[in-house]
Amino acid sequence: MTRTRTRITPPRNTPIPPTVATQESVSRTQILIWFVLVGFAWLGLGAMVFNGVWPVDNRAKQIVLVGVSVIIGMLTYVPMEYYFHARGLAMRGVLGLVLVVQIILYVPAPTNSLLWLPDVPVYVLVSLAVYWVLSTLCLPITYVIGQLAFRQRARRYDMRRAWRQASEISLMVVGLFGLFGLHALTPLLIIPWILMIVIAEVLFLSFIEPPATR
Repeated sequence: MTRTRTRITPPRNTPIPPTVATQESVSRTQILIWFVLVGFAWLGLGAMVFNGVWPVDNRAKQIVLVGVSVIIGMLTYVPMEYYFHARGLAMRGVLGLVLVVQIILYVPAPTNSLLWLPDVPVYVLVSLAVYWVLSTLCLPITYVIGQLAFRQRARRYDMRRAWRQASEISLMVVGLFGLFGLHALTPLLIIPWILMIVIAEVLFLSFIEPPATR
């Protein structure tokens, strides 16, 4: 009579993505404090830009306003880059915020369509600023939605997927702005444009595997 020995292999510890480790080290109280500080900072910047609280009629005041925009941008995006472990988030967000403030204050609004050459630089600057700011602001949203929507661990913590989806949302808004510049912002063109972005993301999710599953 022979005995069979069953060898029990201890379960291997799956590596924790650096994003998860970073998020676990930050408490909810710290997130709440950061959120309140950022909210008041953005409200102050909005009051300075839109309500004329901060005059910008000379070079020194313009430089100060740029410095304030940079500080508020760093206060907003540097913790986000650390929390989500997303490289380049802070640089893109700060540059986008500074560009938006400068456009609002100093760039005249376009008076003609996108096809009129003198207004083309304005449309390009606005599109670039909108793309940068929206992609950085939408990244936390797409990441959290991925946490709730996906069950596969690699897909949930895939930062490239979150970046791609945030960029697609920004591209969709920029495309709508382009249609507005062409005076063609109608439902017949809005719906196909949104569907095209959605179908592109579905194809990306179908054919592109997250890095951990390769």
